[in-house]
Amino acid sequence: MYLAWIADINPTTAKIIIALGFSIYVVIGGYTAVVWTDTIQAIILFAGFILMVLFALDKVGGWDALMSAQPASNISFLALEKIGTLPALSLVVVVAVGVLATPSFRQRVYSGESVRSVRKSFALSGVLYLFFSFIPALIGMAAFVLNPELGNSNYAFPYLALNVLPLVVGVIVLIAGLSATMSSASSDAIAGVAILLRDIFIIVTGRAPANEHMIPYSRLGIVFVTTLALGFALASNDIITYITLMISTVMSGMFACGLLGKFWSRYTWQGAIASLVAASVTSFAVMWSEAALAVLGNPILPAVSLALGAGIAVSLLTPRNRVSPQQALELLAAQRNATDSAKHCALPAEQ
Repeated sequence: MYLAWIADINPTTAKIIIALGFSIYVVIGGYTAVVWTDTIQAIILFAGFILMVLFALDKVGGWDALMSAQPASNISFLALEKIGTLPALSLVVVVAVGVLATPSFRQRVYSGESVRSVRKSFALSGVLYLFFSFIPALIGMAAFVLNPELGNSNYAFPYLALNVLPLVVGVIVLIAGLSATMSSASSDAIAGVAILLRDIFIIVTGRAPANEHMIPYSRLGIVFVTTLALGFALASNDIITYITLMISTVMSGMFACGLLGKFWSRYTWQGAIASLVAASVTSFAVMWSEAALAVLGNPILPAVSLALGAGIAVSLLTPRNRVSPQQALELLAAQRNATDSAKHCALPAEQ
């Protein structure tokens, strides 16, 4: 959406350009490229957005002018008057589920140097994001003051960049917006490829890919995952709605799997499948009902609830898992240490 506004091109063309952009450096550089580009993009993102807020506040006449120009519903407690209590709760939950279930976050945990470094990095990230969460809200409020007739709220960011900031600063800020997109997309694409090769490949073939095939398979996987994601993205032009619906449909079941798998030893693989299916079916059912969406805001609450319920019910009706956590770790270690097809080990039936 940012690129479409900046370059005055069709949104579909802009989405294809973005997908090609991050795919190229991920295919060439792999996870190392993602780590370094994410770091650089994060710095640009924070600097650019903070500059935008400062210039925007100056443009609208300061904090008091910004607040006085807002409708009462915009500045009510947690904006409950504007969006409603239940939709607000759904929005909070869908953000939390997205953070807890996003595969790229778990991948960062796995690639950390130590438990201490992972905890420290997530704590620092949480504090930074808590601070940063105020900035997009202020940008939107400033855009509303300067142009109340701005049709698409997704254009608030590029509108301010082009109409408030000096040219050089505006370019930096626009790069910051594109950096945010590229950073998120590249990390998630890498996580998708990891799941494709380390989980789905083993389920289909019964063994892990040979080491010498891992890099070319990964590059093909990046192309496949990016193309699939681009296909989904082409169907939507509203960022917040797209994200909330995708999290409700895809990640609510993953969240249930992670929660029950961590805290309930009776959880079985059949229960996990039930959680995934129940979450997606429930989410689609709510999306097809305009009345339900109007009340709930998004499908996350019923999707998570039924995913947890289905997972518990099916687990209680199926045989208990006989593989201990230690045995599971040993199986994973054996797969990771395999160097050729002779060393690949299929998972036992009871797991």
